[in-house]
Amino acid sequence: MILALPHCLFKSTQLKETPILYHKEEKELSLFEVEAYQRPSFDTINWKETKTAVGIFLVQYKIARERVGLPVFPKRTGTYHLLNEEQKRIATSIELAEVEPYQKEFLRFNQLFILGYSAIMHPYKSDVTDRRRTVFMLRYVYGLSIEAISEQIYYQKNCIIEDSKISLIAFAQALSIIQTNV
Repeated sequence: MILALPHCLFKSTQLKETPILYHKEEKELSLFEVEAYQRPSFDTINWKETKTAVGIFLVQYKIARERVGLPVFPKRTGTYHLLNEEQKRIATSIELAEVEPYQKEFLRFNQLFILGYSAIMHPYKSDVTDRRRTVFMLRYVYGLSIEAISEQIYYQKNCIIEDSKISLIAFAQALSIIQTNV
């Protein structure tokens, strides 16, 4: 049996928003429910539907980019970080004010893209995080083949395939559009 402790027991404002769960049987305090954030196993994912859902999102994101005068594809750089010149321009929104009818839609899609993209993460190795994000951008945003990506970033095809799957899952899970067979 799991009991939620009342919010009045907490002094920190951060803890007021997230109640501590007390597991009566185990006598443990749980501040973070790992199960809620675990990636589904590869065999439970409906790959076709998940890839279609991500594709639909990316098409709408690219359309929204174009409507506000940005290039359809985010600028290619050596590393695909979100803090580049384009993001600074978007943050100021001065240029976007000229295309007011599409600004809100674009900003919403851009926030969702950032949410999904930033979820592509390796828990311990920053170089793996960077590689997975690069693979995601090249494969799913730019539409390059596995062979082309392999030649561009100098990794084996099997590594590209694995990173493609993991990054697709992370992106889709962050947007709550992942499709499973279960």
